[in-house]
Amino acid sequence: MSDKINSGFNHFSNLSGDYGAKALAPIKEHFPELAEFIMGTAYGDIFQRHTIGNDWKEIAVISSLITMGQYDQLGVHYVMALRVGITVEQIKGILLHLAPCVGAPRIISAFNILLATLEEAQ
Repeated sequence: MSDKINSGFNHFSNLSGDYGAKALAPIKEHFPELAEFIMGTAYGDIFQRHTIGNDWKEIAVISSLITMGQYDQLGVHYVMALRVGITVEQIKGILLHLAPCVGAPRIISAFNILLATLEEAQ
């Protein structure tokens, strides 16, 4: 495994903890090439750059996932956001500010995932 992939796995683990490990496990087991791509490219390169802080990275990812209606990875990024210092109230603020752009149904779905993530992550 390349240094970038190993570095990416370490960075992902530091950001997401047990919650992320649980989410990543089926991908690592059944589609290891995808796990290596994500870890090497996103977490081994892009997420380790210093042009913006980790909090802003998570705001960007959370906003993008919600805008695209892609909720499967949202829980992991909520956990990461909390671990880099974003509060639950700030996440709710992000959701509220997205509502006029993406519509209430997507925000309700994203909020329900936030509630489930908070319950599961405790």
